[in-house]
Amino acid sequence: MRRRGDEEPRHEGWMSESASAAATAGFLGLVFVAFTLLALDPLVGLDAYFNLNPPRESWVPALQLLDRVGQRAVCLPVLAVVAWACYERQQSWRPVVLAVGSVFWLNLLVLLLKIGLGRGQPAPADPSFFIGGMAYPSGHTANIVLVYGLAVYLVGRNFGLRRSTRGWLWATVGCLALLMVVVSVTLNWHWFADLIAGLLVGAVVLELTVAADAAMPRTAFDHGLWSGFDAVLTALRQWHGVPRPRSGNAL
Repeated sequence: MRRRGDEEPRHEGWMSESASAAATAGFLGLVFVAFTLLALDPLVGLDAYFNLNPPRESWVPALQLLDRVGQRAVCLPVLAVVAWACYERQQSWRPVVLAVGSVFWLNLLVLLLKIGLGRGQPAPADPSFFIGGMAYPSGHTANIVLVYGLAVYLVGRNFGLRRSTRGWLWATVGCLALLMVVVSVTLNWHWFADLIAGLLVGAVVLELTVAADAAMPRTAFDHGLWSGFDAVLTALRQWHGVPRPRSGNAL
């Protein structure tokens, strides 16, 4: 049986993967900030260009049906099934913890950004920020990238899919993202910049999730939730040079 103390030191490959994913998340975060600064004024004309006339009435039911692909009521059950399948295969709570944690942080981040930036909706044709709106960034496109992207990541990581299969799955996520942008713009439910910003936010959280997964001790959550959290906290203390509390009873 592997002892908890054997989890350190971590393999250098895992640490490099974590650092790479964290760096990518940081880069995407900077892109989001720069893009938001552009959306405040220079991109307003582009938003206005894509703020098309309402679609034909005959198109609306189909477009609304397609829009549901980015709704939490549709995408979260997909992620839940994938996370549980990975749990059953690996007998570890790790995929479930990653799924729940990433979805929580994504929704919190999107909510804070919506409230803080307060962009108006396309319906009154006012793209201004800081007016109490809730348009920027789009939660639907953020869901597409994070939720479906994480589902592909978990399946690839836990089921050992071939590279070509993973490529097709990632291409599917890209197609869903493009579909979400086109549908939302056509329905005039979001400004174009809102949708691109949502994609960036979803990508940031996804990369941070990958970084967290790579940085965790390898056997974290293999023996239950609480032991997993304890292993993660122990690893954090060791990485920051905090000595591990002594205990008379070894776990």
